[in-house]
Amino acid sequence: MNRLWTIALSALLAGVAYAAEPAKELNACDMLTDADVSAAMGVAVEKGVRRDSGRTKDGAYSSTCLWRVAADKDVNEPNKPLRGARFAILNAMAWDKGSAGPKSFLNSFRAAAEEHLINNKPVALKIGDESIWWGDGVAVRKGDVSFGMSVHLVTGREKERGMAEDLAAKVLKKL
Repeated sequence: MNRLWTIALSALLAGVAYAAEPAKELNACDMLTDADVSAAMGVAVEKGVRRDSGRTKDGAYSSTCLWRVAADKDVNEPNKPLRGARFAILNAMAWDKGSAGPKSFLNSFRAAAEEHLINNKPVALKIGDESIWWGDGVAVRKGDVSFGMSVHLVTGREKERGMAEDLAAKVLKKL
C-alpha cells in the first residue's frame, strides 16, 4: 500500500511540476510604448488598445495591441482595413514551456503561402530565434513566445516592412 501511495504522490507531484510551467499571461501593449510606435511610423498614434483572446485551445495565452494613427480618427472607408486608418498591430502568444507552438506559429505562414492563402513567400529574417517577413508583417519566435508585428499604411506600403522589423526588434527587448 505504501508503494501505491508513493507512486500516486510522485505522479501528483509530477503533474504539479508540469502545471507550474503553463504559458504565462502577457500584455502586448506593455511590449511597445506608444512613443516606440509613433517613432517607427513617423506620426503620432493613439494609446494602444489591448484586446486579449486569453488562453487558446492550443495552450497559449494570446494578447493583441492596436495603435491607430491619431490623425486618422475620422477616417471612414468601410472597404479598407480599419476603415482606412493607418495602424500598427502586435499579436503576442506565450506558449506552455517546451511547446511546439512557437515553431508551428511560423510554420503556419509557410503553409499559408504554399496553399496560396497569402500572396508572398515568407522571407527569413534575423530577429529572435527565428523570424520571417510574410508580406503583411513580421512573425517571430523567441523561446516560448511567438508574435506577429504588422504596420499598415494607406500609401507607402514599401515602408511597412522596415517599420515592422524595427518594432519587432523592440518587442524582443521586452521578452
